[in-house]
Amino acid sequence: MNARGVFLHARDLDTDFTAGWDRLVAARGVYADCFDTYTWAASVMHADPVAARRIRIAAVLDEPTGKPVSLLALEDLDGRGRFASFAEDRPRSRVVAERASHDELGALADQLAASGVRDLRLRRMPSRDPATHRLLGALRRAGYRVHARERSSDMLADVTDGWAGHRARFASFHAQARRLHRKLARRGDVALTAYTRPGEADTGFAAYAALFPRSWKGPLTERTRTERRELVRRTAENGWLRLYVLRVDGRPAATYLWFRVGAVALWHSTAYDEEFAGLGVGNLAMWQAHEHILVADPTDPPTLVDLLPTTTSQKLRLAPERPPLLDIEAVRDRPLTAAALPVRALARTARASAAGRIRARRRGRTTASTGGTKA
Repeated sequence: MNARGVFLHARDLDTDFTAGWDRLVAARGVYADCFDTYTWAASVMHADPVAARRIRIAAVLDEPTGKPVSLLALEDLDGRGRFASFAEDRPRSRVVAERASHDELGALADQLAASGVRDLRLRRMPSRDPATHRLLGALRRAGYRVHARERSSDMLADVTDGWAGHRARFASFHAQARRLHRKLARRGDVALTAYTRPGEADTGFAAYAALFPRSWKGPLTERTRTERRELVRRTAENGWLRLYVLRVDGRPAATYLWFRVGAVALWHSTAYDEEFAGLGVGNLAMWQAHEHILVADPTDPPTLVDLLPTTTSQKLRLAPERPPLLDIEAVRDRPLTAAALPVRALARTARASAAGRIRARRRGRTTASTGGTKA
């Protein structure tokens, strides 16, 4: 492979690199993830100057074109060789690679070592992604001692049989949604609006954000509002945005934010007006959003629905595939520290989990209730 490794700060990211980063993610099919993209990372950095200062991108570039063929988005924790997955409250993280080959990931691991990364923590990496396991092998070959443990799981549903198959697979949820629709129709017209294009992004986001103060979540914090508005705008420009607002008699009652990246339909967040809670608007909006995102592009429909980690009663009904996520710690040239990895990783995971829940509540990222179920 004719390639070279780089270790980049935010100031080093030019438009060719960032466009190549997003294309690399989108080309990964069922392993594509909005939270792996530059689009998402840029939204976080836009809202958080500290994150912008701390981000580091380990990447391997194709020498002739300069395009990234593999990369890992990290956060510099202390300036002394300790790094972790970028953005601690990120739902999940992973290595992004064009082919996830041994050469690509071996070169990436070598670049990490050459850049002085001595202590590396990778949070909630998908065990279903072959690139995860190949990266661990590459890290070991580069001289790292690696420990991995299961932490939570993905919540997924295969949809290779399209909307008709998905509807039949979850027939009870479909029947419930029909009953809820009839109940809500007694109050007036029930309509789902999909905001997907750049010219619609701000209007859709305004309706989305306005529902939070009327929900159990409360208003979005200023930082979260800034980050999500930027994410909605950027994903709309990429053609990834799927923002849904369910209206009852013209009044916004529930909202779901989704993205379509690669072969994946990915749910992000929800809110609904508590006045409508007893009428099940959350479940109805969720199911209608499923239908729209699975049928909107008949020539290239998604083949995977990704409801993100965390277990809720709604997800337990709609996400039967639950492969584990892995917390990984890798240490290089520190044998005593490496020998203590299992104990230390367990303690850090517990602390990170508690701290993450607190930060999530503060930033309005808590799990959403959906009027009879949770989402």
